[in-house]
Amino acid sequence: MKFMIVNAFGRSNRGDSVLLDECIAEIRAKFPDAQIAGAVFEGIDAARAVHPTVAWSERIGNAGGGAVGRLKSLIYLFASWFSAWLPFLGALLPEKQRQTLDAIRASDVVISAPGGYIHDTNFAYFIALLHIHLGTIMGKTVILAPQSVGPIERPVSRAVARYVLGKVPFLCARESYSWDFLAHGLKLPEKNVYRTGDSAFWNSHVEDNPALIDGVYESLGVARDAPIFGMTVVKWSFPKSKEPAVMLGRYTDAVARAADHMAEIYGLTPVIFNQVSEDLPASLEVQRKAKCKVIVDQTSREPDVLRAMIARSKVFLGTRFHSCIFSMMAGRPTFAIAYLPKTEYIMNDLKLSHRHTPIDAINYDYLIKTISLDYENLSQAEAEIRNAVKVYQTEFTRLQDILGLIGAKR
Repeated sequence: MKFMIVNAFGRSNRGDSVLLDECIAEIRAKFPDAQIAGAVFEGIDAARAVHPTVAWSERIGNAGGGAVGRLKSLIYLFASWFSAWLPFLGALLPEKQRQTLDAIRASDVVISAPGGYIHDTNFAYFIALLHIHLGTIMGKTVILAPQSVGPIERPVSRAVARYVLGKVPFLCARESYSWDFLAHGLKLPEKNVYRTGDSAFWNSHVEDNPALIDGVYESLGVARDAPIFGMTVVKWSFPKSKEPAVMLGRYTDAVARAADHMAEIYGLTPVIFNQVSEDLPASLEVQRKAKCKVIVDQTSREPDVLRAMIARSKVFLGTRFHSCIFSMMAGRPTFAIAYLPKTEYIMNDLKLSHRHTPIDAINYDYLIKTISLDYENLSQAEAEIRNAVKVYQTEFTRLQDILGLIGAKR
């Protein structure tokens, strides 16, 4: 069996890295001898270093910024689309993108990587759908791996999604909202829509060398026995707000106040972990605003190390949602600030609806009360989190279960 993974971001977002790692692992679990190829938006060399047996290439449509870049991107997209009928048009693509097109054509199964990229906030939405569409028009078995779909606001965007996803036999929705949106919002056949969980809940690869993690913390100026208040921050654009800079300021204010509270009242050391390096400006702003000393880890670390660092937290306040998953997988009491709908929906699926607040209307008093009670009742809070994860893993289907259905629908 030949598999082609499309719509993977790369390894600079450590949440996406874990999802990609798990996708590859689950393919191998079902098809040990599978030939796997994959296309990433960025970081081919980094992906190859971790998965050298996968044939890596570049996302179709990459062309740089500016007007010239946008024009080139459109040419590449249309050339790849029409190459399904006129293969010679593939020659218009740069070599690494042509490799992606060739890998789709040579595959038996095209998997759109797990994640949360099918919502119409920018043009990347249409690029993602094109990669899925290339699989269907070339006659491949196409799987939308456990995914958040929506919201999709614009009528033309909905129409394109309905047309493209309507031809996909395996649509894996990772929250109740996405399942309902696919089945009822887009009116796709319910027999093709599968209720699955986020793949990160089945990936347990964590660095198990305590001395290594001690050394990382010491390099940050944190003693190995210091109680940690763990955090992640997102440099969010607040796309629906008329005053995005003001909203970002309110958000970083709230996180800084939370750090001060946990440091002053409980003596915890606030540490902001680095899941996505693009968030560092917001992390440093929190550090600047806080009255206490806030440690910001500015190094981009592999997911297994990042997860082991997060596991040292006593309590965790996360905005990047996969950092929240990393925390919960370690049994750490976790509170989430929801910047995208996926956070709210997955926390609700975990029966932890009382552990999140929206980023554009943070309930600060409730946030502080919850994380304070968590620290004061650690054993109880840890048991709640561990039980929630265990029930989630039992109730929801994972990607490899869907992979096992391929033969039935081909």
